[in-house]
Amino acid sequence: MKLKRFAMRRLLFLFLLLLPTFNAYSQGPVIWDFKQKDNKDGTIDLIFYADIESPWYMYNTDVIKEGPQAVTFEINESSDFEYKASIQDNATPRSKKDRAFPFEVMVFEGEASFIQKISRLTRDKFKVEGLLTYQICNGGECVIEEMDVTFDIQAGEIYDSEGNIIAGGEEKPVEKESSGKKDEGLLLFLLIAFAAGLGGVVTPCVFPMIPMTVSFFISGTGNKRDGIIKGLIFGASVTLIYALIGVIVALFRSTDATDALGTHWLPNVLFAILFIVFAISFLGAFEITLPSGLANKADSKADKGGYIASFFVALAMVIVSFSCTGPFVGSILAASVTGGLALKPILGMISFGFAFSLPFVLFSFFPSLMKKMPKSGGWLNVVKVVFAFVLLAFSLKFLASADAYFGLGIMNRAIFISSWIVIAIMLGFYMIGVFKTSHDSPSDYVGAGRIITAVVSFTFAIYLIPGLFGAPLSSLSSIIPPQDGSTMVLSTSGASASDNRSATGDVSKGLCGDAKYATEKNKAPYGLNSYYEIEQAIECAKQLNKPVLLSFKSMTCSACKLMEGDVWSQPEVLDLIKNRVVLASLYVDDRTELPLNEQVTSTLDGKVKNTLGRKLRDYQLSRFNVASQPYYVLIDHNGEPLTKPTGECSKANFIAFLKSGIEAFEKRAK
Repeated sequence: MKLKRFAMRRLLFLFLLLLPTFNAYSQGPVIWDFKQKDNKDGTIDLIFYADIESPWYMYNTDVIKEGPQAVTFEINESSDFEYKASIQDNATPRSKKDRAFPFEVMVFEGEASFIQKISRLTRDKFKVEGLLTYQICNGGECVIEEMDVTFDIQAGEIYDSEGNIIAGGEEKPVEKESSGKKDEGLLLFLLIAFAAGLGGVVTPCVFPMIPMTVSFFISGTGNKRDGIIKGLIFGASVTLIYALIGVIVALFRSTDATDALGTHWLPNVLFAILFIVFAISFLGAFEITLPSGLANKADSKADKGGYIASFFVALAMVIVSFSCTGPFVGSILAASVTGGLALKPILGMISFGFAFSLPFVLFSFFPSLMKKMPKSGGWLNVVKVVFAFVLLAFSLKFLASADAYFGLGIMNRAIFISSWIVIAIMLGFYMIGVFKTSHDSPSDYVGAGRIITAVVSFTFAIYLIPGLFGAPLSSLSSIIPPQDGSTMVLSTSGASASDNRSATGDVSKGLCGDAKYATEKNKAPYGLNSYYEIEQAIECAKQLNKPVLLSFKSMTCSACKLMEGDVWSQPEVLDLIKNRVVLASLYVDDRTELPLNEQVTSTLDGKVKNTLGRKLRDYQLSRFNVASQPYYVLIDHNGEPLTKPTGECSKANFIAFLKSGIEAFEKRAK
């Protein structure tokens, strides 16, 4: 079936090449189509369409430091046109939690569309030429592609600064624009918002008010129907009020800025501060309240009774309960603006408001259930303190994202995990009564619920501890920072990897001396010595009589980061790489300009490869007929493979690959 599909795609590609009316190109799992649109105002839209084969996905145009390779279009300068902005998304990408990055990335699946706007400076025909660069991944491998793109722009109109036509021309129509994928995480987001709404009910500000509010519903005429109607109006009003909060947030967001909010330092810092302030408030240091005048006015309107009063009861409830519901609302809004859907704040607040009001509405239908409701007491403050510790833990996620934006390395993996361990242990101690807050009620015993929560907290802390020694903690990889060398990796002899070159040590030393093209940015993980070009690695291997491990990778390759984080971090793998081979870390996206004597002309496309990355990418493709990363090859001193190369794989398979190549090398050496 796969062969048939591959054959059909290639036939389609050949067919498209034979049609001069199309401008389509196939590049691996992606088929490109290029269009143009004259906007009749002196500007022209260059539009890029991509048909992406499943299960591959493409990153969008956001350029994020330490992030994946964004889609870029490097235009060759010309006197015929000018441009002021770089290529932009022309469809809506979806957010994706990529375990290799400490933040959500924006990707396209199935299809993608991008736009580059230029302004014409001549009425004559001209060409726009540039280099399109993009990266696609499928979860197990990544590919960085570059392709030359040319647009033939027809003669057209140009305008002066006041919009007056200077010369006439013809317009070239544009084909339909593609739409992006819907946010597949929307349902999960709404479920979380719904759960947060229910959580807001069981807080000290809200739970004691349930009997008082329900008594308002059933007061007056005593008619059950009137009580139900009041309850429904109350529920609809609460939902509407929270929805209006979402509307306000949505109005202050532009859809163009939506994708950047999840990774930009400013919103992440603001959300971290918000979570920390509310957590401190929950611990009893102070109380956050809105102006009392708002609540008093709402209360005075509610005292007048009737159906309309139900709205003011709802308004008073929202205002009075803000000190407890604020963290929930802030969390939902924080999550909504880091997604890819403009309506997310509104939908999130509707889900929260509906869940928050649901218990009140149900009690208006069935007042007798009030007798079975647990009484208010000290347990409410316990819930509040638990929320405080959870907020503190998640504030670190936003701080880590802000740190990753600047590449500071302060909130690294070790500090993050250590902080979570401390928070989990502190919560466990609180639950078993080792310490109390100022608002806790005196108690002579610890209930079953608190013991269970304490056990869960201590268990979670124990689960995190191996992460300080290189364990991948795969179930939390979307939240915690990726492997970064800050954690200790234990070797098979029991010694710590901390005796190796540190994360801030000298990165220029290979096993046999200085390594060319070594930088802090491309240094090998776990303090491993490495070379960054093949020739120097082979020369060192000859001196040490070892095989060479070619590790084709890229700085933006998520699959490469995961392979090194999950497999290379294992002690047995580290021992083999460190002691049995000479490592060559070959970054196919390295933009270092090569001297003329090191540049090569490709046998595949006849072009000169003038950067280190292009040279290595051409070598991988021409030598092994593979363009994806990660890709590992064990070679001898003549550059010949010792065993079958491999890509992303399990620990067992990678160890088998290494041992097979090492054994083959040792046999040849004899």
